[in-house]
Parts: sequence; C-alpha cells; structure tokens
Amino acid sequence: MSNKLVKGIALGAVAGAALSMLDRSTRETTTKKVKHFVIDVQYFAYNPEELIDKIQSTTSRAQSMYKTFMHDKDFYLEKINEIQELTPQVKDIVIETKEVFAAGIEKEKNTPASESVIHL
Repeated sequence: MSNKLVKGIALGAVAGAALSMLDRSTRETTTKKVKHFVIDVQYFAYNPEELIDKIQSTTSRAQSMYKTFMHDKDFYLEKINEIQELTPQVKDIVIETKEVFAAGIEKEKNTPASESVIHL
C-alpha cells in the first residue's frame, strides 16, 4: 500500500509540474533558474575551493547568529524572570496607593466645605 502511495504522490507531483509548465511566464522563469543553477554547478566544479569558502562563510555566519540569539535569549529570559518577581510587589504598591487615595477622598467628603477653603 505504501508503495502505491509513494507512486501516486510522485505521479501527482510530475503532473502538477507539467501543468504548471503550460504557463509561459512559469516556463521562462524555470528555464532561467535552471540555467543559472547549471552555470553555478559548472563554476563550482572547476573551483571547489570557492565552494568550500562559501560554505564555511555561511556556516560561520549561521553560528554567529545562533550565538547572538542564545545570548539575547538568556538576557530576555532573565528580564522576564525579574518582571515576574516584581509583579506581585507592584500589585501591592498599586493597591496601597489606591487605598490611600480612597481614604483621602473619603476624608475630603466628610470635612465641611469651609475647612477645605484656603484663606490668604
């Protein structure tokens, strides 16, 4: 059964590729890309040291990006942990501030209007 599945998938891919080649712009683009690929393969076949240099350069950049990402990840995780630790403290401060303001407003409501006027 899996053998038929693989054959069916392969035939579907071939049929899809063939149908997409009916479009002129797809055909032209594909032809250009294949020609550039063949030229690149031929060039690197005659200059394998450049291919090796290019692979090493790409690998080095990828490793550098990975190291940077890991460093940044550690920094951000540390900051997230700090925020999580501070959140309950900030919540308590906000609740206390709200209570103090509410008490001040209640006190203002209960004091007579003549006391709250400032005379110069």
